[in-house]
Amino acid sequence: MTRKESNILLFSITLCWASSYIFIKDLPPDFSSYAYLTLTAGLAGIILLAVFHRSLKRLDKKTIFRGIILAALIAGNMLLEKMGLMHISSSTASFLASLNIMIVPLILLLLRKFPTKNNVFGIIIILGGLAVSNGISFAGSSLTGMLYMLGACILMSLYTVIAAEFTKKSDPLLLSVLQICFSAIIGFILWFIEDPLTFANITWSKRMLSSIFILAFFSKAYAYIMLMYAEKYADAISVTVIASTEPIVTLTLALLIPNMQGETENFSARALAGAVVIAVGAIVAGSDFLSSRKKEKSDENAIEHGSDKETQEAEAAVRLKGKADEKNQPGKIRLYLRQFMLSMIPFAVLGAAFKVMVLVEGFTEVRPANAIPTVAGLAFGAVGALGCAAGNLIADCFGTLNLTSLLGFVGNFMAAYIPYRMWYTLRGEKANVHTWKNLMLYLWTAYVGALSCAWILGFGLEFFFGLWMDTVYKYVLLNNLGFSIALGLPIFILITSDSFLLPMRMPWKGEQITGVKKRNWKIGVLIAETGILTIIMAGVYKGCHLSNQPIMGVLSGAAALLTTAICVWPREKRE
Repeated sequence: MTRKESNILLFSITLCWASSYIFIKDLPPDFSSYAYLTLTAGLAGIILLAVFHRSLKRLDKKTIFRGIILAALIAGNMLLEKMGLMHISSSTASFLASLNIMIVPLILLLLRKFPTKNNVFGIIIILGGLAVSNGISFAGSSLTGMLYMLGACILMSLYTVIAAEFTKKSDPLLLSVLQICFSAIIGFILWFIEDPLTFANITWSKRMLSSIFILAFFSKAYAYIMLMYAEKYADAISVTVIASTEPIVTLTLALLIPNMQGETENFSARALAGAVVIAVGAIVAGSDFLSSRKKEKSDENAIEHGSDKETQEAEAAVRLKGKADEKNQPGKIRLYLRQFMLSMIPFAVLGAAFKVMVLVEGFTEVRPANAIPTVAGLAFGAVGALGCAAGNLIADCFGTLNLTSLLGFVGNFMAAYIPYRMWYTLRGEKANVHTWKNLMLYLWTAYVGALSCAWILGFGLEFFFGLWMDTVYKYVLLNNLGFSIALGLPIFILITSDSFLLPMRMPWKGEQITGVKKRNWKIGVLIAETGILTIIMAGVYKGCHLSNQPIMGVLSGAAALLTTAICVWPREKRE
């Protein structure tokens, strides 16, 4: 995994934690922090154990001990934070909690690990931005409350530093599962001490259950797996710097994403100014323009070319297993079934869970599930695309199932299958984003897949059902493109990393491309498809559709022919 990829993982974690505030607001005001930890971590633990239970065979005493330490630090942080909030204002608490960006480097100094000049200057700027954003004032604040918050901050800083060390010695996947499960146990013990009735003392509702599931899946299960893998390749300061951008992400999401009442928040000039200063500080801290070029080059090589013999052997074993499965018909069927289920189940579960966040009644909602099609298509080809289509149909059974769901079936299939066809037309290697060139190709395939899905649903509704709603087109496009980048890209980085080897489907047995000149017309088709779908998108935002602009029908016909060509053209010969 390269430095670029690990930074993307870290930013996706910040995105999850920042967006969690939207759903926390939908929990009861008197909801216990310990109940929150127990329910979210407990449900996340169940999800992780169900998916990765086979990995538990690799457990050893040292990994279990490390998982307990990480869980204890998380629980201690929450305990002190809860006690601190009882004595000081939330703005003061928020600023004190963000001081880990200063405490982490101090801890590293004690360990004789020195930050760079860019780290120091960037951290100073970020602290200024946090002060501006929170409008901090210590007047009238309780010294006891401030000490509690500083204690919570120190524990979180220790967690960041220790996790960075543990992930280099133990399996990151096992560490994430263990700390989530132990956190749930610790949370329940604290909850029982606070309220012996625990579960019986909660007024349950569908909205609250949906929020708890979303928080468990993203802010716990997803975030901690990504964090453990990212920390394996990143240093503690990089983790802290990227985490400090949370106010920027929170501000952006609060403006764009409605809560379950369909409301968005307004921003203040102070919050915007603070976010800009934090962004500048993060850029300074994350760059190396004040450091020597020699050190910069050696650090980059250490991260990007750190694949060892054990990793290479593991990759070879995966390739051999994949070839054996392809030769063995029963093994091939089991492989395809597993790939289908890996695509369908997450799509269906996430699609159903977010049905409460309606954007267009009866048609679409906020859909993180749309992060899956591009990833599933690139990883599993037509099997993954079919899994996404089936998952969308299952999700529709929880509130939006009707004849138009057939359009959703086709649209989500294409959102996954077109990126697969595009990648292996243009590249002769297994899909990955290790290089900038491959990252740009991923973004291109995600863009075309999102445009295709939006066009099929939006114009399909008008053509087959006589119903035009530009909001359907726009929301489907934003859902697919936004989530395939914000969540899909980090997931894709993880499953293609040297720590998370996954057999991927390729349309040929070898890896070398022959007959490059024969591909020129196909590249032309891909460019034409991208251009036409982009023109259609621009037309929709200008108020054009089939009924009021005949040219939209001509463009749609051309898009249909080009899409068909992409899906059915013959494979290139490989050697």
